[in-house]
Amino acid sequence: MILQVLFIAAAFLVDEVIGGLLPHSFMPGDVVITSCLGLSALVLMQRKMERIDSLLITIIFGLLYDYFAAHTFLVCTIVFVIINLAVSQWQKHITESMIESCLLVFTTIFVKEFLVYFIMTLLSETLMPFDMWLVSRASLTLLFNGVLVVIIVWASRMIEDIMLMREKKIRKEETISWWKISSKR
Repeated sequence: MILQVLFIAAAFLVDEVIGGLLPHSFMPGDVVITSCLGLSALVLMQRKMERIDSLLITIIFGLLYDYFAAHTFLVCTIVFVIINLAVSQWQKHITESMIESCLLVFTTIFVKEFLVYFIMTLLSETLMPFDMWLVSRASLTLLFNGVLVVIIVWASRMIEDIMLMREKKIRKEETISWWKISSKR
């Protein structure tokens, strides 16, 4: 699980670096592109975690993201938890193919952007109409994250392979020689 948390943390750090280079505003008419590597890593890694572990990690990274990146209070934490719960239900119905993983990540990016927009509109933090949000924020964010999603899915598969190899190595070392045990009787 430590490897998964490190992977998620590295993705959020890359998000911060990319976010420093991209515009970020909720003013009407502004073009906004959001890097979502951290969320993508969180969604992909939660598929291999226990539900309580993934929820706890989601809350921690949501709070950190709110404080350091989004500068909001609990907005992204609530959105991340909603996405976590939705993905934990949805993952039961999909396989782990590359295309379905990319579709899962794209869908969660869109849902995240929509929920943030909805909450910001509900709290009167933005006056941006829905059609302008769709054009100037959601579509550009999805286009920008297109290549990044493929990279993060590939990297998550590499992490999963490393974890699987570690698990096989541990299992191989834990084998019991039954003939040695039965000969001691």
